[in-house]
Amino acid sequence: MNAAEIRTDLLNKIETMNIAELKEFYGVLQNYFNSSADEEWNNLTAPQKAKIEKGIAQADAGITKPLHEVTGRLRYS
Repeated sequence: MNAAEIRTDLLNKIETMNIAELKEFYGVLQNYFNSSADEEWNNLTAPQKAKIEKGIAQADAGITKPLHEVTGRLRYS
């Protein structure tokens, strides 16, 4: 997709959102524009960073599990 196609697709999706979805999407965008990846990374604890780095190394090594297996273990509240 080129930039014009992405903009058009986003605008079309925004136009069909109900007010609750629109407010949630707006919040996500505000968070994105008001923060940076470095800021978020720097706010993590050392154990959190270590777990993320371990996960990236495992993925790079091809040690992965299917999504359905991982999500099957999650509990939603």
